[in-house]
Amino acid sequence: MNLEAKEIKDLNVAWEKASFRIDVDNISQSHSQINPARNGEVDGHGNATTGDFYVVLLNGTKLKFRLEHIRSVGALKEAIKAQTKVETNKQKLIHKGVELQTYTNQGRVQIQLSEYNIVAESHIQLIVLLYSISKELSINALTFDLFWGYPSTGCDYLDGTCMLYTGTGNNAGQLWRRFDYQSTSFHDIPNMAHSGDVMDHSNRRGHHRITANLASLPQTVTKLYFILSSWNAPNIGHFPNPSFKIFDPSKPDIQLCSYTIQSAASSQAVIMCVAAKNGYDGNWNVFEVGKLSAGNAKNYAPIETTIGNMDQFFGI
Repeated sequence: MNLEAKEIKDLNVAWEKASFRIDVDNISQSHSQINPARNGEVDGHGNATTGDFYVVLLNGTKLKFRLEHIRSVGALKEAIKAQTKVETNKQKLIHKGVELQTYTNQGRVQIQLSEYNIVAESHIQLIVLLYSISKELSINALTFDLFWGYPSTGCDYLDGTCMLYTGTGNNAGQLWRRFDYQSTSFHDIPNMAHSGDVMDHSNRRGHHRITANLASLPQTVTKLYFILSSWNAPNIGHFPNPSFKIFDPSKPDIQLCSYTIQSAASSQAVIMCVAAKNGYDGNWNVFEVGKLSAGNAKNYAPIETTIGNMDQFFGI
C-alpha cells in the first residue's frame, strides 16, 4: 500500500502528539544520568560514593578503604582499629579542618561519612591520642623521657628538645621558648626543666628528660612539641629505637604511655609527640606525632617549619 504525502504528514503529526511516545535519542543519556545515583555511585552533587578513600597518619602511613564497604564514622574507626590496633576512643579524625564525630548531638545516631562530604579519593587525617591529663588527676608534674639506644660504634648523643608554642585560633603556632641541652631552665618558668645528658652506659641508652607542671605554665602556652634530633650523626637512623615515655616523677616506675619510632633512617630529626591544651576545658592531651624532619639543635628552622605545617591539627 502506498501512502500519499498528506497521509504521511498526518501520521507524523499524530506521532509527535502521542502520549506514549518514547524519546529514543535521549534514552541512553537519561539512563547514564539516573542509574548511577540509583546504584549509589554518585551523590546529589555528582560526587562518587564508591571507590577508594584514605586515612593518613602524621608519620606518612596511608590506610586505604572502600566507600561501599564503610558508610559511617563509627565503622571507619573500627576498620582503622583492625589495621592499626589503635582503640576507637584514641582516634581523632579530621577532614578539611573538621573533626569527624561518631554520633549526632541529639542521640546515639551514627553519623555517615557522606555527611562530611567524604567521597572517592578523599584524604582523612588520623591523630592518635596517647594520654589525657585531666585536672582531676592528682599529678603535679609529668616527665617526658626522650631516649635512644647507643649505635654500634658506642656512646653517642641525640638531642631531646621541647618547644613551647602559644596562641589560639588565627594566632596559634607562635614559638615562645625552647628547652634543650643549652637552655635547661628559665627563671619565669620555674616548674619546668631539662635534664641535660643522662647517659646509662650499662644499658647503652641515652636520655633527655623534660619535667613540667603543665597546670602552672603561663596560660598563653597551648602546645609543647617534643623532638629528638641527631647531633654528630648524619641522621637518627644510626640510633636503635628512638622513643619516649611519660611518667609521674614521684612514681618513675609507672609508665603512663610510650611511643617508639619504627623507621627514621634518613632523617635528622623526628617530632615524637605533642602535648596540646584543650581550649574548652583546659585539660591537656598528648598525641602521637612521629613526623620526620630535617634540622637539629644546630639549626631548628626546618623543624619549626615542619611543626608549622601540622600545628593546625591540634587546635581543632
